[in-house]
Amino acid sequence: MPLLVTYLTGGCNDDDSAAATEHNHNHSSDSVPSSLPPMDAAAFDASLDVPERMMGITQLRRQLAAEAQGDVLEVAVGTGRNLGYYSWDSSKQDPHVTSFTGVDLSADALTVARRRLRSSVPGAKAVIRKRPLPQEPTAAAADAVPIKDLPVAVLDVLDSRLRLLRADAMQPLPLPSSSSPAYDTVVQTFGLCSVADPVALLAHMAAVLRPDTGRILLLEHGRGRWSVVNSLLDRYASRHFSRFGCWWNRDIDAILANAATAVPGLEVVAVSRPGWFQFGTLWWVELRVNAA
Repeated sequence: MPLLVTYLTGGCNDDDSAAATEHNHNHSSDSVPSSLPPMDAAAFDASLDVPERMMGITQLRRQLAAEAQGDVLEVAVGTGRNLGYYSWDSSKQDPHVTSFTGVDLSADALTVARRRLRSSVPGAKAVIRKRPLPQEPTAAAADAVPIKDLPVAVLDVLDSRLRLLRADAMQPLPLPSSSSPAYDTVVQTFGLCSVADPVALLAHMAAVLRPDTGRILLLEHGRGRWSVVNSLLDRYASRHFSRFGCWWNRDIDAILANAATAVPGLEVVAVSRPGWFQFGTLWWVELRVNAA
């Protein structure tokens, strides 16, 4: 319980008046983050290591990524915290990942993801240099591209079977680079909290998923099972958004129901809330799109 309370309050020792001031900041629940948290992506990524292990999130990432197969799209890939857990090696694991596309709006985060991809995929060190050559895509160049002109590659190797793209997930998502018309698996972890319209985001995922056999796999956080937990989430929601660009008190159940109604063929296959010590704030979700 102390760990959860520390997590909920952002590790802050502010008094009640300060918390109230933060709660009254002029943010609405459909606001979107204007920037990354106030540190560079590598430092932010490192700061998550211990809390995620202690809260069981690392193990959940491992389990979720292990379910991915075929042509895989990871939305809001960020710094690539799932990349080490995919089934990359066809000689050891089947089913496995045959192509991977990761998209994120932050070029800084994609720089960290590039390093992770290099160390995670067998043989990748031969084609992904520690630093891009002058003629290769760079995060800095990608960051300079206006949002209206996205997506743009930060990494594109192995005949486009490994790609990292700076892209806006609130716009139509890129299709696989292969001849396949859709992805076999779409993965996202902790992304529904950071967009203005999570139902629209799910619609974009559904649009690029292979009907019937494809799966959308989500690990999210949102409202918990008990009112005392939700009261804490609500109280500190605006401050948490200000610091991390994330609304952690969203009603994931309602979002899924609304998406299933709004998106043709979208079906909620399974929902679970792992980690009893998280009091129901973590959500594991599996979706599919039924053919018309």
